[in-house]
Amino acid sequence: MIVDALDHLILAVPDLSAAAPFERLGLTLTPPARHHARGTENRAFFLKSGDGDAYIELLSAHDRAEAAESPDGPELLAKLDAGGGLVRLMLRSSNLEAAKARLSEEGIQAIRSSVDREDGTPICEVLRVLSPTAAGCPFALIAYPETPEERLARHRANGLLDHAFPVRRIDHVAVLVEDVDSATTFWTDVLGVPLVGEIVSSGATIRQLGAGDVTVELIGPTGPDSRFGGRPMGLISVAAFEVADLDQAVAEARSRGFTVPDPEVGVIPGTRRATISPSDMSGLAFQLIQYTG
Repeated sequence: MIVDALDHLILAVPDLSAAAPFERLGLTLTPPARHHARGTENRAFFLKSGDGDAYIELLSAHDRAEAAESPDGPELLAKLDAGGGLVRLMLRSSNLEAAKARLSEEGIQAIRSSVDREDGTPICEVLRVLSPTAAGCPFALIAYPETPEERLARHRANGLLDHAFPVRRIDHVAVLVEDVDSATTFWTDVLGVPLVGEIVSSGATIRQLGAGDVTVELIGPTGPDSRFGGRPMGLISVAAFEVADLDQAVAEARSRGFTVPDPEVGVIPGTRRATISPSDMSGLAFQLIQYTG
């Protein structure tokens, strides 16, 4: 198993003013920070996840020329030029060398590099995948000098988990794939992420992979009349967040000026959901989900 958990999602935004709606919703974000020699800057919000935390990173390019020369910059710039949205899944790994060797066995080229703060101090190591894969979306592997428990304790001590909006955790993300069987096999056999469930709904088969405390949904349309028909394959710009009381969460979001539809029965059995439009959340469909059974 080369993947321990889903670490974070990268949301491409034109600039860091895109953090405003997340703060208006009541989420606590990190201060603006720049990366050394990458031309990028970010803000993020963290939620408890398993033995550590998981987060959404709002990432922008403050220097397009410098970003274009960095390892991940061209991918970010292309996403920004296409209108923004989720770029990539970042998967936490405790052994990047073993991960690189396993990917190499499958003929997948990957390169390891350091991501540093603006002052040059290290943040993490990233194993960037260069070859096409059957995963269904762009991903990279990430490792930190701290344990998940140490990072969680540091973030908690800095108040980064003190949110005024009642979200518990990132529940799931979704990837639209052409061949759900091949994608599932890649996630289970190569990345070592276990299959934890399957939902067969009208027009789609959904395979649920347990990446730590977050589920990665692989959605395979099953016919031309599928509700996903005509949509581009890949990472869907939506993230679902668990709440204890959906009606309360919807009311709070509305009180903060967001237009939220009435809750409806979710596709996942035993759930209800309501989604704040991506047009209100800087390109991310912000789904609220409650488990009722």
